[in-house]
Amino acid sequence: MLLHDLVDFARPFVLYKKPVSGQLHIWQQQNNRLYTASDIHQNGFFMHPFDKTAHPVVFFPAEKSNQQTFLIREFTLNTTTSIKLDSLTIDEVAQQEHIKKVQSALEIISCNKVKKIVISRRQKVSFESFDSLNAVLKLMQTYENSMVYLWHHPQVGTWMGATPELLLRRQNNTVKTMALAGTLPVTDNQPVNWQSKEINEQQIVTDEIVSVLKKYSEQINISKPTTIYQGHLAHIKTDIEADIEPAALSNLINDLHPTPAVCGLPVVSAKKYIKAIEQYDRTYYTGFLGINTFNQTDFYVNLRSMSLFKDFLQLYIGGGIVAGSSPDKEWRETIIKSQILISALV
Repeated sequence: MLLHDLVDFARPFVLYKKPVSGQLHIWQQQNNRLYTASDIHQNGFFMHPFDKTAHPVVFFPAEKSNQQTFLIREFTLNTTTSIKLDSLTIDEVAQQEHIKKVQSALEIISCNKVKKIVISRRQKVSFESFDSLNAVLKLMQTYENSMVYLWHHPQVGTWMGATPELLLRRQNNTVKTMALAGTLPVTDNQPVNWQSKEINEQQIVTDEIVSVLKKYSEQINISKPTTIYQGHLAHIKTDIEADIEPAALSNLINDLHPTPAVCGLPVVSAKKYIKAIEQYDRTYYTGFLGINTFNQTDFYVNLRSMSLFKDFLQLYIGGGIVAGSSPDKEWRETIIKSQILISALV
């Protein structure tokens, strides 16, 4: 079966698979209208920006979308591509710029203005031709433990990614989320020796998420930290579960987003410094995306993502900066993340 026969780029659509799932879901909007949403109580697929004061929350209404579900293995995969991998060579100018931005973040942290700031950057990857439908199938095969998606709206743009981070899952009155932080490269799922920097960074994220949930629930369950893998990267994850009244869901999501894992802590201060240091518009990177229905909500943080243009990809990559972070190591981490994401496409 060919995926190209099932979607029309003239109208909005999204293809996605959930973590640990062999199912590919297709939503094709029945018209090309741009629907926006002020909250998440409607039934449909949401694409939420990092800063909703700067960009709209794009919404595919369930009742105006054709929905299909297939097994991923039903589709034929083309094993060739023509991305120009020389675009991934180390750019010394970009390297020095990112190191300076990390140093600026460390100076702010040293003055006790914030505990953590997430600093990201963009990386352009040129190509002669690029089959986004084939590429998303490759990502789905590579990243079993991630939410993998290809999202397109003719009036907004095209995004693709493979994110390991759940923002929130709701089933009736039960809400699940996670604290995900700390990143190290690994080979063949070998054991990871986490250092105090990564452990402390992850604990900061956990503590903040729990403090938010305490405003909405008296019953919160917190797992022990575990190591999860996404390709050749490892992260520390803590699962968190609470009982929440459905009417409070929108307020809870507003309080959870952006999380310290993609912004910093305190979130409001960190967000202000991010805009001053990064000097670019994240748009939908580190926003969130997913589905809301009457009985269930599944939203994922838009990490490990890229925006697609006529002749290039724009990768978005970053990392959490805390006291003790090394600017050189933070730069190398962004290189590893970009190489791992692109390597899954070639």
